[in-house]
Amino acid sequence: MEIIRSIEEFGLKNKNQSIVLAIGMFDGVHLGHQQVLAATCQSSFQISGLAAAFTFPKHPASYLRPGKEPPLLMDASQKAEELLDCGMKAVVMREFNREFSSVEAEDFVPFLKDRIPSLHGICVGKNFRFGKDRVGDSEFLKLKSEEIGINVEVIDSKVLDGEAISSSRIRIALASGGIELVNEMLGRPYSVHGIVQPGKAMGRKIGFPTLNLDWEPQCRPVYGVYAGFLTRESSAKRLPAVANYGLRPTVENQALLPRLEIHSIEELDHMEWKTGIFLKMELCHFIRAEKKFDSLDDLKFQISKDREQARELLDKLS
Repeated sequence: MEIIRSIEEFGLKNKNQSIVLAIGMFDGVHLGHQQVLAATCQSSFQISGLAAAFTFPKHPASYLRPGKEPPLLMDASQKAEELLDCGMKAVVMREFNREFSSVEAEDFVPFLKDRIPSLHGICVGKNFRFGKDRVGDSEFLKLKSEEIGINVEVIDSKVLDGEAISSSRIRIALASGGIELVNEMLGRPYSVHGIVQPGKAMGRKIGFPTLNLDWEPQCRPVYGVYAGFLTRESSAKRLPAVANYGLRPTVENQALLPRLEIHSIEELDHMEWKTGIFLKMELCHFIRAEKKFDSLDDLKFQISKDREQARELLDKLS
């Protein structure tokens, strides 16, 4: 399994193997994307070929409409990891640039075929658009692909509660505290990955030691308290935890950057859980919005309540 930045390099390395290509932005790699990826795997299996994803590290709108692009749900490395976990044997992570944006819709498939001579099939979602000014749709893709002998499979949107799952719908839910809905649409818990940073030990002083991540995604969850599970790198053990994401208004007057502060409900060995380790925090439930308390005693009382509520919620998931 590999990540390749050049479509030409990918085509050259796999010139003797039939390729089925999933194409899309795949931001979030949600259940709708997973349907496209599953179809890609199935098609490649039927021809003893190789399933690969073709995507971009940044949203195309960041090139076409700078400053107006939607915030991404995950960075390029996280996306590549999720795509590989969904069965892709390779991920082509090409920059969206002038050359790519100027390809006419009718020339799009020949553009791919010239660079991937062994291209056998393409899988896309129903709402896939391509070509200069995004004039090409999935039906036009099928028409143009059939002309040069490439099979195209168009996958319908995945629907939840009567509405199509989409990256934009996930962004809205994330910003409004709907983490449970986010997780339903992702098909997995929304996860934060990062390296533990040194803090001011304020949590330890008030009886709730925390692991601190200076985590600032493009698409921020609403500031507040979450219940979830904590995992160390290379460990399968998930520990129940409660976390606050935000600016810490009770203890810091003018914090400029948000931080994720994670308190394990189970006692940790602080020789193992320390500054510099890589960890993952799954956000499973939204408990409350972040707020400023009148005193540290009020904060301690609320954290205690948050911890118990988190324990109750997570016990149901264990």
